[in-house]
Amino acid sequence: MQITLSIRHQSAKLTLLIVYVDVIVMEEDDKEELTRLKNLLAQEFEIKDLGKLQYFLGIEVARSKRGIFISQRKYVLDLLKETGMIGCKPTESPIECNHKLQTGVGESIDKERYQRLVGRLIYLSHTRPDIAYSVSLVSQFMHDPRDSHMQAVFHILWYLKSALGKACFSPNMVTS
Repeated sequence: MQITLSIRHQSAKLTLLIVYVDVIVMEEDDKEELTRLKNLLAQEFEIKDLGKLQYFLGIEVARSKRGIFISQRKYVLDLLKETGMIGCKPTESPIECNHKLQTGVGESIDKERYQRLVGRLIYLSHTRPDIAYSVSLVSQFMHDPRDSHMQAVFHILWYLKSALGKACFSPNMVTS
């Protein structure tokens, strides 16, 4: 997945331009500059203004007077449903204390399923820094996953069940 981010900071004004395939997300703290940018793009491309960003690539965006919240709550719920873990018992941490994950120990498992799950967790970790360490740990075993590695992935999913509402908040981003 190739996402391009362009940032322009000029005269205490901030412009963000995110491009993914045929979707462009623009954020600007100056309405005149935003209008100018839209007009410039419309001269070269057919564009359609869909209004304020609310959902993009599995990421939910919510604005308040204090800033912007981004979360992937729906993405987590879909992941839990897909894995049959929507009714699982939640846990308080994304990885067991004193984990002892090793290469080549235990029964081999479905490599494709493991890679797909870990890939989805890697994507999720972009808005969930609380799982970043755990996900980086399980991603080390993508070439030869074993049952203990899958158990660690399940543990991350159990944690996600307990922390569905977690989101990133930025008081410094554009809120207009």
